[in-house]
Amino acid sequence: MELWNPEIPVDLQETFMEEKKKAFTLYIDCIVDGTASMYTVYPAVYFAMVHIIEALSRYEVYPRLGLTILRDEKGGEETEIISFDDELFTEDTVLFLKKLRNVSLFGGGQDGKESVHRAIRKSLEKWEGDGRNHAILLFSDAYGSNDYEEYMDKPIGQAIFFTTEEMSEEDFHFAFLRADGRIDEEASPMYIRFSRILKPMSSTLVENIAKPLKDLMKGVSIGA
Repeated sequence: MELWNPEIPVDLQETFMEEKKKAFTLYIDCIVDGTASMYTVYPAVYFAMVHIIEALSRYEVYPRLGLTILRDEKGGEETEIISFDDELFTEDTVLFLKKLRNVSLFGGGQDGKESVHRAIRKSLEKWEGDGRNHAILLFSDAYGSNDYEEYMDKPIGQAIFFTTEEMSEEDFHFAFLRADGRIDEEASPMYIRFSRILKPMSSTLVENIAKPLKDLMKGVSIGA
């Protein structure tokens, strides 16, 4: 039970406790392409997430993980929001990896385009408040078939894309937030190609993923 100071207004103390909770919680939603074309690279998705989780723990960042399965909504396949015991995010990495491992791969767009942007929107809707302690990892080999403007009103802290070489040319637009809450108009997503994670993941590559997330966490931590 938290100790309350009777000399400080209750609403101010409640605000402080809420900010403290946010400061030590890093929410990461993994958007994973669940269409049939991912079959050959899906083991790399699982492999990468295992190593990313391990790397974050070395940085003493213990995230709450979410999972969004990208489908071809234009073809009638609705993007899936995976829950963990009725919660959208979980601290249980074993449960998260079990859900990730059991994703069914099927369907997909005939033109190589799928609902990447729609999945991003649904991912952003999982979070409450601003995006200073929010991040997205997107694993996909498809171009987006939706309009990016549908999520421009939902700012995000950091985005890292795992893609095929062709997918890295996709033009994504995000409203990134600096640690002080201001919009960072110079920011852009980080792209890491699937070919890089089909091989054993090097410590340098892992640090390129984990360090931005660690820095995002540090940027909003009280006392950092």
